[in-house]
Amino acid sequence: MKLSNRTQRLEGERVELLRHIRANYPLYGEWYGDPEIWHLTSWAAEPLGAKAVQRLFEQRESSITDDSFAIHRKGQRHPIGIVSLMNISEVHASADLSIIVGRQGDRDQGYGSEAIEALLEYSFESLGLHRVGLSVFDFNALAISTYEKLGFREEGRLRQAIKRDHAFHDAILMSILRPECRKSRS
Repeated sequence: MKLSNRTQRLEGERVELLRHIRANYPLYGEWYGDPEIWHLTSWAAEPLGAKAVQRLFEQRESSITDDSFAIHRKGQRHPIGIVSLMNISEVHASADLSIIVGRQGDRDQGYGSEAIEALLEYSFESLGLHRVGLSVFDFNALAISTYEKLGFREEGRLRQAIKRDHAFHDAILMSILRPECRKSRS
């Protein structure tokens, strides 16, 4: 599992995953600064500012433990989201998955699911991973349902680990193993 020769493009039926380009960082700043995206996906105390997002993606460019792609509709120049593997461990053959779809109109269209499927195939077949995990907040029912349809299983909870809207919520830990991914595709 070597990230030195990183794949530049992954493909699904309607999406392609391409490496990030710096010209997209301002768009990423909009997404990571969006209160709704922050509410649904982020462990950060507040939405990220543009400079913080730029630093985040500059660090991902040179990281040996992160592997990240922009999600594009096939043939489109502008990305619609971001999907990443983080904390890649060669020793444990595992990584954590993160995904956002930026604009409301691009959500609930299946683009995120396709991006995850392409990234899982890359994870298991090209990188040789055995396990891909993620965390999702208990109030994000749509994401939980999507992950379950893709073959992820709940493996635990961080009880009342996140505070949103003046209340505490669980973070659900989910994962998929290489053999499970193969079964869900059959």
